[in-house]
Parts: sequence; C-alpha cells; structure tokens
Amino acid sequence: MAKGIKIIEVEPDSLAAELELVAGDRVWTINGKRVRDALDFKFLTAGEEDLTVEVIKADGEEWQVEVEKDNSEAWGIDFEPMTPRQCGNDCVFCFIQQNPEGSRKSLWVRDEDIRFSFMYGNYSTLSTITKSEIERVIEQRLSPQYVSVHATDPELRAYLLGNPKQVDIIAQMRRFIEHGIEIHAQVVLCPTINDGQHLVKTIYDLAELSPGIVSTAVVPLGITDKHKYRNRLVEVTDDFCAEIIDLMTPIQNELKKKLGTVFAFLGDEFYIRAGRPIPPKSHYRIVRGSEGDDYPQIEDGVGMVRQFFDAHAKRMKQLAKMRERGQFSMAKAKKVYGTLATGLIFYPMLKKAVEEMNSTFGTRLHVAQVENTFFGKGVTVAGLLSGVDYLNARDQFKGEFLMLPPHCYREHDQKFLDGMTVSDLTSELVLPVKRSWNDVLDLHEEQQAHRTILSHDYGAVTSISV
Repeated sequence: MAKGIKIIEVEPDSLAAELELVAGDRVWTINGKRVRDALDFKFLTAGEEDLTVEVIKADGEEWQVEVEKDNSEAWGIDFEPMTPRQCGNDCVFCFIQQNPEGSRKSLWVRDEDIRFSFMYGNYSTLSTITKSEIERVIEQRLSPQYVSVHATDPELRAYLLGNPKQVDIIAQMRRFIEHGIEIHAQVVLCPTINDGQHLVKTIYDLAELSPGIVSTAVVPLGITDKHKYRNRLVEVTDDFCAEIIDLMTPIQNELKKKLGTVFAFLGDEFYIRAGRPIPPKSHYRIVRGSEGDDYPQIEDGVGMVRQFFDAHAKRMKQLAKMRERGQFSMAKAKKVYGTLATGLIFYPMLKKAVEEMNSTFGTRLHVAQVENTFFGKGVTVAGLLSGVDYLNARDQFKGEFLMLPPHCYREHDQKFLDGMTVSDLTSELVLPVKRSWNDVLDLHEEQQAHRTILSHDYGAVTSISV
C-alpha cells in the first residue's frame, strides 16, 4: 500500500506550487504525524505556522520540506477522494439491499464512516467503530456526528442491524458527548419491530442525553418488492402513520416543556400519509444557548414540506408587491408554459401551489405525478425517481420545458439513479429539462436581479426519506 495521500492537482502560484509539489506526489507526514487522508492534512496544518512536511515524490524520492505558513494562506492542493469505510452490518431495513439491477454503481456503497458523518451528515451505527476512530472523533472534534440508533435496547438493535454484537449505543454516545461532540440521532421505524413502547423507550433514553444529542429524526421504513428481507418486514400504512403521530405528539409536547425543543421529530411522510397538518416552522426549531437553528434534520426529510409551504407563501407575497409597484410583467408570465414533475406523495401539495400561481399571476404551469417504475410503485418520493420513470410519464408533460426535482440526479455528472443522464433524457423527450425556477422564470419588468424571488427549488421537498 502506498504511503500517504496522493495529490491530484496543484493550483498555479499557490503555496504548494512554491514548494514544488505536483500532481502524483504523496504527503506522508506532517510534523512527524502520519497523514491518512485530506481531513488529517487539514487538522494537522490548522493553526500551525512552522511545519515539517514529508513528501514521497512520484518517482519514489523522499522529500522533507520546512514550511513557514501564514494561517490565512491556502495550500492550493486537491487530494485524492477518500474511500469510505464499508458497513459491516446487515440491517433488516437497508435500502441498498433493494437496489434494482442497473442502479448507479455508487448506490451499492454502504459506508459506515465517522468522517463522512461529520462532513456530509451520513449516518453511521457506531457498531463496528474502532478505538482509533473514537479517538480521532474526539481529538479532531469531528462534530456533529449523525448516528443511526433505531433502538436503544441492545438485543433489539442487534436484530435490526443484523449484527450479533450487542453494543451499548447509549454508552458510546455518552463518551462522545462528554468530550463535547454533538450528535444527531435517527430511528428508522419498522412496524411491529421497534415501534410502540420500544419507540417510547428509545426516545426517552436519547432525551436523557440532551443537549448532547441535539435532535432525533424518526422516519418510516421504506420497502420495495426487491428487498431480500421483505418477508421479515411489515409495510408502513396510512393508519400506522396516524398512530405514530398520536403516540409521539404528547411526548414531543412534554420534551418541549422540559428541554425547550421537541427533540424527536417525525419525518414529513407521517403527516402526509395520515392526512394531518404539517407542523409550523417553530416545531422544528432547536435552541443552543442564545442561538437557534431551524430544521436540524431536514436532509432526512424532516420539515421539508413546511419549508416549501413557507417559501411559497413568501414568494407569492413578494410577487404581489412587485405587481403593485408596476415591476411585474404579465406578458412574460403568460409565456411561461411547462411542466413540473414530482413523485406521487408530494403531487397534491405541489399542484395546489402551482394552481395558485397560475390563477394569481397568469403562468401556465402543469404538474405531473410520476410513478416510480425503477424501484417499484411503493416508492413515492421524487428524490428516488430515475430517468426511465420520466420517460414512462412523458404523456403527462405539457408545454415548452420540463422542470425536474434537483435531488433526483447527481450534480457533478447529472446522472439519475438508473445511470441515465439529464442529456439522455432531454434527447429522448425532445424537451428542454430545467432544474429550478431561475432557469425558466423572470417576471420582473425591468430585468433586474429579482430572480431570487422565485429561486426556491420545489424539488428539495420531494426527497422525503423512504
């Protein structure tokens, strides 16, 4: 195995260029300490002005470079991507177990990596974490950490994770918290397994560690026909969602009085499927001292719909004010003719918002509900729609463009989950594909910078976790 981490690019006129570092070189140690990845490099060089850097050149020659660095000076280095640590569990609910053939290669990667948890909010179970990884989290203050808990009962949790090792997750998290590491927890709720009194125990156990555990997201199980453990799982129903809301609401109210925060937040899907009102913005707020944060678990599908509702209401008010000031072009609005695509679960809400915009401002926007044929009909969120799903729904598309939810394809190569690209889809449909309101709408009479009024991506709220 090669020593150190490989440099893949050096910016011209940067500190690294001055040190004659080039692509292909490997950084081995900083002040005698081994560099395992880019995160180590950043930690070991932070706040240090005098550094000894050991480098393995591309030809194998070993260099030792003395560096005097101003704290504000950037290195100008891009390192090779970090390889995620693989998960050693066999979770009964794992969505990766349900990928259809032809899925994008990256979908088959099951990471269990405290670095990716810190950097990207990926959840880890801590069930196979090593002593050195624990020490690294504490030493480098990799906070917050996102932890998949699912149940605090060791035996039940071992069953859910498909791992015979019964780990005391409370003790693990307490150790992190004692060293100042914040935690966001997650519970994937599986009917008849970790619901009911098991859920109640889990929430209260986690709340005992507040404010070290900042929040807990409770999200419903997602299951497709392709899951190898389907016979061990019970599907989530609308009635089940209503039961969970009724169970959790008094607990949330109790915790709000005790902790100042609801603490345990239900995924949006519970409210939608139960036909219950989406909680107000204040429901999702957490307070740390004199500061507050909204939507601490929004990437897990908690509060996305409320965020959309509030953004839409704000947008409508701003457009109305523009019209009152004579800055709004009705002629432009009437030319806006196209389709917004979304998944089945969010369709009614998006349709209502679009109809309000059409009737108020004269736009001609249509909403298409796209069924998921790639993963299966049971998957109803837009974030898991693939290129083939849009092709199968092409008869619903009207107008001069198709606007897609932004989270249904990867940003850097614009690939859907089935490997199709946005360019491929555009060619097949012979229809321009847009990603946001900014791409299609500017209703300002004077062509000034008012695009931000309509810049909220509706697609963000359609990626509810399943």
